[in-house]
Amino acid sequence: MSEKRPVSPKQESKQPEWIDTVPPKVKEVFINAVKAHSAEKYEEAVALYSMALSLLPDDPVLLGNLGVALRAQGKFKAAEACYRRAIAVKADSPGAWSNLGNVLRRLGQLKESIACHRRAIELDRKFIDAYYNLGLVLQDLGKLDESIRLFNHCLKFKPDDPRINWDKSLALLSNGDFINGFELYEYRWKRKELAPRHFRQPLWDGSPLNGKRIFIYHEQGFGDTLNFCRYLPLVAEAGGRVIFECQPELISLLEGMGGIEKIVSGGDKLPEFDFQSPLISLPRILKHDLKSIPRECPYLTAPAQAGFPVHVPEGTKFKIGIVWAGKPTHKNDHNRSVSIENFMPFAGLPGVTVYSLQKGPETKQREEFGCGVLVRDLGNGCEDFADTAKVMEQLDLIITVDTSVAHLAGALNIPVWVAIPYNPDWRWMRKRKDSPWYPSMTLFRQKKPGDWSFVFNNMLAALKQKLKS
Repeated sequence: MSEKRPVSPKQESKQPEWIDTVPPKVKEVFINAVKAHSAEKYEEAVALYSMALSLLPDDPVLLGNLGVALRAQGKFKAAEACYRRAIAVKADSPGAWSNLGNVLRRLGQLKESIACHRRAIELDRKFIDAYYNLGLVLQDLGKLDESIRLFNHCLKFKPDDPRINWDKSLALLSNGDFINGFELYEYRWKRKELAPRHFRQPLWDGSPLNGKRIFIYHEQGFGDTLNFCRYLPLVAEAGGRVIFECQPELISLLEGMGGIEKIVSGGDKLPEFDFQSPLISLPRILKHDLKSIPRECPYLTAPAQAGFPVHVPEGTKFKIGIVWAGKPTHKNDHNRSVSIENFMPFAGLPGVTVYSLQKGPETKQREEFGCGVLVRDLGNGCEDFADTAKVMEQLDLIITVDTSVAHLAGALNIPVWVAIPYNPDWRWMRKRKDSPWYPSMTLFRQKKPGDWSFVFNNMLAALKQKLKS
């Protein structure tokens, strides 16, 4: 998402006299605020902007900069108030309108966000970031063709912009255009979220490997590794002796996977190899489209020695494992994670035993919401993904939000229902109830942003029907 950067004395080209018209004290504080802001010292920047605003409370430049800094801190309602006040003072500022649109998007007010970006474009037809921001909101709404057209318009003026190319890749992938989508997905390496790795060995181009050793490494989260490790046997089929680097928590699960000659953990000393590739570059290298991606499942199995027997209470006819929250640090966690209370209706069905596979800080919700008896804990007994896999194989159904457990269940070919937010991750695409990646998966989608009641009511109805049959 593009956010207007803090206005600095040198940047304010439309009103170059602004910095010279304010009182000297405001000028000094403002300059220091911009320095702190540019250095991502947001708390200091907010304090300094606030100090300047105490002297000039209705200055639109100060209000706009404060809004940007507050938004960077995740204080979205306060940022919204700053932008609205700035617009009330100076209604012809395209930057303020687009910034307001950005924060409204984050707050889930998508239609109003679109109106703000359109207003910014009306005020400045050459404001490329406003077109880009509008494309992002249309993408959120599932209007993928429209968003791609806007990204293409922006790329005429900024052809190598990593943000625009990256978001276009996500729109293409969501739209099922895997060939072009994965090509642009390489722009992930130009974003600050990922640090590219450099090797003297060349990147594999898909040519026959003829017994050469190839180093393939994970690059993002657990779910990404579980999703794309299906490609490793294909590299072996191309003649590669595969050395795979993955997260330590996945090693015992993946050790038995076909196609891997050696598995290592991040930071381990690497053996000699001839070629290399990031894991998620493999679909691009192999030129896979939506029809040719490998979809045979299971491609993972739990090791025999992993896990532990699941205790099944007397009278249990159906066993469900649940996960209600992902990692809080995930950028989209505010959209995908829910409260454990959403799952409680499942525990109210006779003959159903519900088990928690949840890990991390949100496990505390079992006790906070009085679910300790209704939801039996399994997650805390699982040391790694191999344990989780072994436990899941003893259950009848997994119901989860969009987390790595969804990918694990799919890779194991265990029936899994996934609660999908209105604006989903690209791999779940749009509208369809099934997944091209996992035959055992059913997707339950929000009908409108933030409406989880619709999703869980549908799940409950489907579960009741399943129990009858």
